[in-house]
Amino acid sequence: MADRISPVSQNKPVAGFSHRACAVLLQYHAWPDRYAEMARGLATRCGLPEAPRPGKAARGATAGLLRVHPQRLWLVAEEGRVSDHPKLGAEIGATLDLSHARTIIHVSEDSAVPLLSRFVAIDLRPHRFAEDDIALTPIHRVGVVLWRRADGIDVLAPRSFARSIWELLAEAAA
Repeated sequence: MADRISPVSQNKPVAGFSHRACAVLLQYHAWPDRYAEMARGLATRCGLPEAPRPGKAARGATAGLLRVHPQRLWLVAEEGRVSDHPKLGAEIGATLDLSHARTIIHVSEDSAVPLLSRFVAIDLRPHRFAEDDIALTPIHRVGVVLWRRADGIDVLAPRSFARSIWELLAEAAA
């Protein structure tokens, strides 16, 4: 398989911005009556005691789980391959590989709140948007997922808009 090159890898470096690796991004969507079963299985697989609640993320030894919808989890891993992770049976739900669909732009803790607050209507201060909180929101009319990490905020942007979001944030940071 060809190496995946990030659309932001050739952008001009900006202080406080970086690109976080996203080797695997799988979306798991369970049928309404099978969500608990799916969530338990994925949490166990990731080494977590339980799956995250809505609007939360949890990081395990092998991957992170993000609860992006009442019946949907995203599994995010910085290393590995899609084949390292389970697929759901049709009786439980559906698995969709989004690994090529998103780019992760990391905004450092120093810059994250003042910069991203210009673009989103969410209180991003750490006591309101704590570590492992997630939010689905638009940045300049493009739907993104924000994930508070210990060292800043990750912006999981659609690959086709990642470069323009990087440039928009860089311009605002300047």
